[in-house]
Amino acid sequence: MKHTCEQIYEIGAKNKVYGSEKGICRITGKESVGLQFNKWVKDTFNDHDRLYPGTIISNEAMFCFDEASEIVQRKTGRDKLQRFRTYSHIIKDGEWHCITKADKPQILQLIVEGAEMVCLTETGQKHVLFKHKTGMWQLNELHVKPNVELLGLLHYHMCELLAYQFSQAEIITGDYKSNRILKAGLENWQKHENTIKEYRGSGIFDFTAFMLFTDKNYLK
Repeated sequence: MKHTCEQIYEIGAKNKVYGSEKGICRITGKESVGLQFNKWVKDTFNDHDRLYPGTIISNEAMFCFDEASEIVQRKTGRDKLQRFRTYSHIIKDGEWHCITKADKPQILQLIVEGAEMVCLTETGQKHVLFKHKTGMWQLNELHVKPNVELLGLLHYHMCELLAYQFSQAEIITGDYKSNRILKAGLENWQKHENTIKEYRGSGIFDFTAFMLFTDKNYLK
């Protein structure tokens, strides 16, 4: 089974080469070619518990750690080189998408249409892609089992609450302001809150909450 870094490299890297040393990649656990890991890794790298035994970081993995990527720059239409970790990464129908959280409607649409790989970042500050678990949806270091039906249900009711002027924090915590409940109407509030409250605190709830937005046409 291919590691996520291998998948994205095959789609987008155009055989980009960083090094030619053979060995086992500490990121993918696969035999490959790249650079000596100890020469590449920085003191600020804190995820040593996520590494495989090995001696190198492969070209495939280095591509997904790139801090000055021309390829991501071109894909996103930016005017300067881009950090790979800044973006959420989705593969759908063999196409690799680099997306920011400003494009939550697009993220949701790709997921419900059957994206094969979903790795979302909330802050864009940490490398999270290499931690992806095959067959799971990922948000930062949270992994949840895909469930498009439940995602759609929760998203609908959460967005309806947003439309009634409840804040995202209220929806996530369940701590609603009484004046907003009165303004929305008790029955209207209960209809949506009663549906989502049983999932509050679960992984799928947090994953869905990341994609809230106020556009009523949230699914095509």
